[in-house]
Amino acid sequence: MSAATMTLIGLYNEDSTIFDLLNVPEDLNKDTLVNNILLRSGEFEVLYPDPEFMKFSIGAFSDAWQPTFERWVNALALEYNPLENYDRKEDWTDTRNGHNSGTTSGRTNSTITNKVSAYDAGDDLTTRGADVTVGADSSSSSGESHEGAKHDGRIHGNIGVTTSQQMLLSELELGYWNVYEKITDLFLTHFVIPVY
Repeated sequence: MSAATMTLIGLYNEDSTIFDLLNVPEDLNKDTLVNNILLRSGEFEVLYPDPEFMKFSIGAFSDAWQPTFERWVNALALEYNPLENYDRKEDWTDTRNGHNSGTTSGRTNSTITNKVSAYDAGDDLTTRGADVTVGADSSSSSGESHEGAKHDGRIHGNIGVTTSQQMLLSELELGYWNVYEKITDLFLTHFVIPVY
């Protein structure tokens, strides 16, 4: 087969190392991708018939598109409930700080009256005395209080914008979205001339 009409399969048969620099996300199988590319390329002519330049180009292509490939793989690996279109998670932390202080003061007066009298004496010999005590009482207190509470909440389900049946159909359509096919589509647009 001449270089002017070289197919990807023909180029691969000539040099099986052309995919050595192909970089794929960790969760993808490189052999599966290479086989898919070879099968889909069919009889299409390659854009770069030189094996060494094709190898370099494949490596450069995969490095440039690697972040996109990673996003595709990560998005398809997300876990979710296909019949729910609302999922909100919230964490709350409530903290109350307070400062309490106060002073209580007062005055205390007490009077004690003493009566002294002789034995068998009448009221005439009574002496009276009074002790008066005057005092002040006071007290004060202060303090701080910290109270906190943490709450977690999750609300999820179908808020009614889309019916469960519509979401199920979307999930089934998503099942046809194949990352190997999408990468192959990109590869073919970069490396073959699709003439039918």
